[in-house]
Amino acid sequence: MEVRTAQTTDEVDRNEQHDESTLVRGRIPTESFALEETFAAVPDLTIECAPLVASGEAANMSLLWANTDDTDLTATLARDPTVSAVTELRRTDDRRLYRVEWAHDVGCCIDMLLQSEGILLSNRGTETEWTVEILYPNREDVRTANECCEQYGLSFTIDTIRSLDSEQTTQCGLTSAQYDVLTQACQSGYFTVPREIGLEDLANKMDVSHQALSERLRRGHDTLIRSTLIETSSGSPTVSSPTLSL
Repeated sequence: MEVRTAQTTDEVDRNEQHDESTLVRGRIPTESFALEETFAAVPDLTIECAPLVASGEAANMSLLWANTDDTDLTATLARDPTVSAVTELRRTDDRRLYRVEWAHDVGCCIDMLLQSEGILLSNRGTETEWTVEILYPNREDVRTANECCEQYGLSFTIDTIRSLDSEQTTQCGLTSAQYDVLTQACQSGYFTVPREIGLEDLANKMDVSHQALSERLRRGHDTLIRSTLIETSSGSPTVSSPTLSL
C-alpha cells in the first residue's frame, strides 16, 4: 500500500515554511487500522476519541465514545483482535464511553502517525475509515510521518495540510497564493459564462507561468470544495480550541 495525499507535502513546501506548526487532516482505512471486525458486526457504529489532547505515547486513544444502541457492543469489542482489553465506563441510551487497551499493531500505527511529537486532536472511526486531525510541530514532522507510513505499508491519505503560525492560511484554509489566484481570476472574468479572459492571458496579467497558475487554481478549488462542501456535509472533525486560528 502507498501513502496517498490529496495535497502532497512537496506542493505545500514550495509555498510554506518548514518550521511552522502544521495541522493535518487525513484518513486511514479501517481494515488497516482498528476495529474492522467490530464495525462489520455493528455497521451503523461510529467511534470517536474522547477529547483529550495528547502527544507521543500519551496519545493512545484509550478513551472512546461509541455511538450506538447495540446491547452487545462490549462483548463485540472484547472479541475484536485489535483490542487487548475493554471496560465500559458510562452508558446512555445511544452512547457509551469505553476505556480500551489496544493490540500492539494499533499502537504502532499511532506511533507512526505522531512521530513522538505530533498531537492527536481528534479521531473518528466508521465501517470504512478513520478520520484524524494531527498537529505537528513543523512541516518536517509531516514528511517524516508520511515516509514512515509508506515504509511500513500504512495507507494514510492526507486531505488538507494547514500552517498555523503564519498569515499564509486565509479563508477556508486557502494559502495566500491560492486566495489571490482565485479572487483575481473571479474579478477578471475567468469564471464567467462566457469566459472573459483565458488562462494564458490571466497568467500574463498575474505575472506567473501558465503551469503555476493552473496548479494553484486546481489546488485552490480542491481546498475550497473540501473545506466548504465535503467537510460541512460529512461532519468531519474540526478544531474547536480558540488557540488554533485557521
